[in-house]
Amino acid sequence: MRSDGYRLPSFWIGLALCLLGSTLSVPPVRVLIEQSMTWHMVVQMPILFAGGWYLAGRGVGGAMMRPLGNWNQFGLTGFIAAQLIVAYWMLPLAIDRAVVLPLADLFKLMSLAASGALLHMSVRRSPRVLQLFFVGYAVSMLISTGVFLATTDRRLCNAYSIDSQLNAGAGVAALGIIFGIAWAFQIYRDTLKGPSRTTENTAR
Repeated sequence: MRSDGYRLPSFWIGLALCLLGSTLSVPPVRVLIEQSMTWHMVVQMPILFAGGWYLAGRGVGGAMMRPLGNWNQFGLTGFIAAQLIVAYWMLPLAIDRAVVLPLADLFKLMSLAASGALLHMSVRRSPRVLQLFFVGYAVSMLISTGVFLATTDRRLCNAYSIDSQLNAGAGVAALGIIFGIAWAFQIYRDTLKGPSRTTENTAR
């Protein structure tokens, strides 16, 4: 009973984060992501991604995701799908569409939550070498995209001003650094727990 009580909150935390991120797409709060690229890319998108991550955690969410593991051997499929989704929402055209088209925004909400869930499932099933490859690529993509947005003098998104774009670029680069540090800390923590933890993760 105590174990279930420990595992269930992961699902509810994920659900709460997904609802919080989705709230930013609903008036009157929607004005925040319509007027600020930082609110859109650095606040809402990571919240949705984190919500999906927690939804796929142990307990209820993990049980729901377990049947999908057959097509995600060693986490390879999930890694590729998650990175393609995130890369798409780094495109200025995709961001503009999410601002002006309700269906595109709905797709953004669902796909980013799905990418977080896929990444969580893949990290649990993959060896560290494979994690290093994909995480390294994701970190470099976020940092390079952020630096480009923060340094270019071209307005890339029609929905946002150049100042908003510059601020968002700095935030995206910071997210890349934070993501890399979080992954390294997770590896360090798993190392302290011993090799049995790694064996268990790869077998799932």
